[in-house]
Amino acid sequence: MPESKYAGGSANYLVRHLLGVAIAIRGRFGEEIESRGHNLTTAMSHLIVNLPVSGLGMSDLAARLRLTLQRTGQLVGSLEEFGYIERIADENDGRAKRVVFTRRGRKLLRDIDATDIAVTKEIATVLGERRFEHLCRDLEALDRAINGPDDILDL
Repeated sequence: MPESKYAGGSANYLVRHLLGVAIAIRGRFGEEIESRGHNLTTAMSHLIVNLPVSGLGMSDLAARLRLTLQRTGQLVGSLEEFGYIERIADENDGRAKRVVFTRRGRKLLRDIDATDIAVTKEIATVLGERRFEHLCRDLEALDRAINGPDDILDL
């Protein structure tokens, strides 16, 4: 495959390909998750992957999602309707609520893990292990340089 004349070039070209790949991966993920009996919007998926198993308070979750508390509440409500998460009393503050996964939500997490393994293998096969590792390292470095540090959650 000939090297692109834009390799290492314009930000517009980079954005085009980053978005193209992200959309394709997200679509592949969505198809697989749907085939396992789940139906999530992109926004719902964003919340799911940013909620640790131990749960989070609403304010912390909103900050993690970089959304308003109101929008976070809407997403939490939608996921509650689907039975993936619930709000429980925070043991440290009786007035506060903590968002946690239900049994169905934990099943979704297992399905996400299995899907992640399959999609990651597909990408690594296309690029080869070494190029895939470099890509992951470079994208993480770029993300952190642009957006600042972000704790990786252990789902």
